[in-house]
Amino acid sequence: MRISGKPGGVGSTQSVTGPRPSATPAAAPVASASASDAVQVSSAARLVAIAQEALAAVPDIRMDKVEAIKNQMDADAYNPDGEAVAQGLIKEHLAQGRHS
Repeated sequence: MRISGKPGGVGSTQSVTGPRPSATPAAAPVASASASDAVQVSSAARLVAIAQEALAAVPDIRMDKVEAIKNQMDADAYNPDGEAVAQGLIKEHLAQGRHS
């Protein structure tokens, strides 16, 4: 392979006509662009945020319910509806199967 010094060849320089770009005009649009940046949140996203805050305020374990059932068990008065428990377990299992 032979490389010559002809214009337009590999390693040659070409002149460019027109105004040369300077660093100062490029800085001005950046400042004005950042001043006009904005974030808009949809109403659905706001509702999700409100629901998440409300859910965070609710404890994972409702101790009042636990104490009531514990007291019923101690008094041999806890008689859950077996069919309702089974249906709840099946419903929960099916709901988990769709999401996994």
